[in-house]
Amino acid sequence: MSNVKIEAVPARGLRITTTDDPRPVPRPGFRTDIEGLRALAVLLVVLYHCGVTTFTGGYVGVDVFFVISGFLITSHLAREVADTGRLRIGRFYALRALRLLPAANLVLVCTLVAAWIWLPPLRLRAIAWDAVTSAGYVLNVRLIQVGNDYRSAGASPSPLQHFWSLAVEEQFYLTIPLLALICLVLLRRRAAFVALLTTLVALSFAASLTTSRTDSVAAYFGAPTRAWELGSGALLALIAPQIFRDQARFPRSSRTVDGAGSPGHEQGTRGTPQGAPVTAALRWGGLGAIAYAGVTFDSSTPFPGWHAAIPVLGTMAVIVAGRTGSGRVLSLPLLQFIGARSYSIYLWHWPALVIAPYLLERETTTYEKLLVALAALGLACAGYALVEQPLRHHEQLRAQPGQAGVLAAALTAVTIALAVLAPALPARQTQGEGLAAGLNLQGPPSKRHQQLSRRLEIATRTTVLPRNLEPPLRKASGDEPAISNNGCFVAVEALRTPKRCESLGNPRPGRKTVVLFGDSHAAQWYPAMNALAQKAHWRLAVFTKVMCTPAQVHTYAETFRGDYRTCNTWRTDSIDRIRALKPDLVVTTSIADHLDLIGSPSDVDGTWATGWASTVSMLRTGGTDVVYLADTPRAKTDVPECLSLNPKSIQACAQSSDRATGTPQRTAIARAVRSASARVVDPTPWFCTAISCPVVVGNTLVYRDDNHITGPYAKALAPLLLEELKN
Repeated sequence: MSNVKIEAVPARGLRITTTDDPRPVPRPGFRTDIEGLRALAVLLVVLYHCGVTTFTGGYVGVDVFFVISGFLITSHLAREVADTGRLRIGRFYALRALRLLPAANLVLVCTLVAAWIWLPPLRLRAIAWDAVTSAGYVLNVRLIQVGNDYRSAGASPSPLQHFWSLAVEEQFYLTIPLLALICLVLLRRRAAFVALLTTLVALSFAASLTTSRTDSVAAYFGAPTRAWELGSGALLALIAPQIFRDQARFPRSSRTVDGAGSPGHEQGTRGTPQGAPVTAALRWGGLGAIAYAGVTFDSSTPFPGWHAAIPVLGTMAVIVAGRTGSGRVLSLPLLQFIGARSYSIYLWHWPALVIAPYLLERETTTYEKLLVALAALGLACAGYALVEQPLRHHEQLRAQPGQAGVLAAALTAVTIALAVLAPALPARQTQGEGLAAGLNLQGPPSKRHQQLSRRLEIATRTTVLPRNLEPPLRKASGDEPAISNNGCFVAVEALRTPKRCESLGNPRPGRKTVVLFGDSHAAQWYPAMNALAQKAHWRLAVFTKVMCTPAQVHTYAETFRGDYRTCNTWRTDSIDRIRALKPDLVVTTSIADHLDLIGSPSDVDGTWATGWASTVSMLRTGGTDVVYLADTPRAKTDVPECLSLNPKSIQACAQSSDRATGTPQRTAIARAVRSASARVVDPTPWFCTAISCPVVVGNTLVYRDDNHITGPYAKALAPLLLEELKN
């Protein structure tokens, strides 16, 4: 049989011809080592998602998949060009869709149904949009947008979030076939293909290094910062033929089919390849690199960045080792079984893990998550046997790629249509019954306190969500203070607050200058502070920044996977500007116990207390009155979501008073700021009785998520806040 040969032609580059050389260029064919590598990759991801503490870096399993995918797809493209001299891109995409879309759309539809049955009704719209973008393989773009939106920072993960990696792969595959067509078919220049891929890999790796330091969300989910991983596998596919040709010259042992019917297992000890020591070292070194990343990386590791090169190079080493050498661990029957179903396992395990706590009505332990993962394995096996394999190997569809493409497009269209219609489905729960009185505190200060205390007591006994809730549950997550939209609540990357934020309120000559200083837990009080400023004609200056405490401490920022350096700069600038304003009063606060300190100090509470005392001392310069507004009580969970699940038993969403405020850090901070001559105002009595902290008072929703209060509740408390600020 003739063999394709690529040879150099002076002044004409590369050309494809045929040769009667009886020794064929070895083809990867079915690779048991790659199948086993797939199994290890998906096991790493599943164990990581189950919370097994040994595998804190199990997310690198995705990087292993990226390299494997880049290698196999590019091998297929290069081989088709070598065999036929052309590349049928339409057929490539049709068969690719036939391979991926049936199983993926099955999971998307099943997840939508499960979300409607078990998840909070408020989440259905967002999950439906996730399904639409997953079906269109652009979910990673949506996650970058949502991940940079502070309003969603406390939201539970989407049951479809794992589709981001499939989106990255498919976006990469929009480019590779076109490059192959141009370089291998039109120009007949394999070297040009290698050069373009090398450039792509280099640029993507550089983008990964840079973006990992400045925007970890975009770096993690973005195709430009992940393309180098797939491109590395693609480059390996182009240089691998020579490697496999060299391996083929070694004497080989006899090949058999194992009891499970999987081809490619080599048995016996005679004819051991001469290159076995080298390939064995590559294989075990590569597996060691992947294992090292899987057990030593964690959520604080800047990723992908240069750290991703460890599992990527490890995977490339295992692929280069091929099937030669003495190692047989990757050919174990169990790994072959899991590897064959790795795509289905990946698709099913994450929705199962996210939905399980709602089904069980409690948080799941690591052991229970592992049991859920086993149940997901059963679903994956069923999907693999009934949907994935029959369609993937359907003779007519493979022979007629056009029909395969039509089927894939139809499945996607049906999924998108169902996702668009899902939010219009009837709610499983009644979202409100009856009408409740508004929260309007009137009269002298003592009367207002008594009124609120009585309303709180009544609220602890109320069981049904009122129909006239303010704000309505569907609008609660968007109930942001006005400064979230006018630029005075600055983003993570910002270094300064705009100058215009120093002249809010309703200023008149000779009246007070009041400053609101802190993070989102200071910004949540803006509706109350602005109402007071409008009435008393204060000049209100607002210095607030996302997740940035005024305390002189160094905190961890997920965006930078390290020190929140922009917060440090902003804090220094804000304190200098506040002192220059010489305000009459500074009201400052921040979230009390949700931020992680850099360096893991031995005395966390003491570090916070010292940091707050230092800031207060700087603000007190010039006789400015400083009020430390203690943090609001912690909510039990995301309150609007909880209420949407429990509209007739709303006390299930209330937090006990002890859990809401009983942390040593709050006490230590209050003691420290008092020692620095600041006044402390504790708002706990405005939220809690001696037993419970209700989440609905009258017709007013107290929390808009799991830790921020709503604007209507803050404004209702304005008269009580004014009395405290006067003292």
